[in-house]
Amino acid sequence: MPSVKMKTHKGTKRRFKVTATGKVVHKRCGSSHLNSHMSGKRIRKLRKPVVLQNKAVAAKLRRALQRREAGHGRFATALAAAAAAQAEQQAEGEGAAPPVE
Repeated sequence: MPSVKMKTHKGTKRRFKVTATGKVVHKRCGSSHLNSHMSGKRIRKLRKPVVLQNKAVAAKLRRALQRREAGHGRFATALAAAAAAQAEQQAEGEGAAPPVE
């Protein structure tokens, strides 16, 4: 086991999201306040998330976000499925009916 674990960078986690296809998406800047002089079209465009174009930076961000948090996303469903399978095995071993959810 490695002596140092990879930890998710929490600031990066809040600002960026990795899509299912591996693209890094972030929110555009300049939309929090002082928007009264902007056109509606510009404000609508600022609302939409944008894909990070720089491949090198995207790779670094993916590495910073690589550790999955327990209880989130596909990792959590895999854990839940494994726990359910283990509970079924124990129930079969004891001869009792599995708990109904």
